[in-house]
Amino acid sequence: MKETIKLRAHDKAMAQIHANQLKVRQLEYDIERKNTGVVTLHELEICLNAAKRELKTWNYIMKLIELDYGKHDYVLWLVFGYQRDYDTATAG
Repeated sequence: MKETIKLRAHDKAMAQIHANQLKVRQLEYDIERKNTGVVTLHELEICLNAAKRELKTWNYIMKLIELDYGKHDYVLWLVFGYQRDYDTATAG
């Protein structure tokens, strides 16, 4: 059962990361093209900053889940775009 919870937490974090990545891209696109609709450009920028903070939070949660789940190489590649030796990264 514990592994099922970990897998569900992993999947939830992945889904949230993906959704937030899409939100950030869409907001950046809208700001770049000044597609504001009924909100101001300033309000879109506030939304973008909030979406980026949310993405950072979910990336951190995902890192914790992956480290607990024993898939640290995968999370480093996925979240940070590179792989590194876990023992070296945590030494010191």
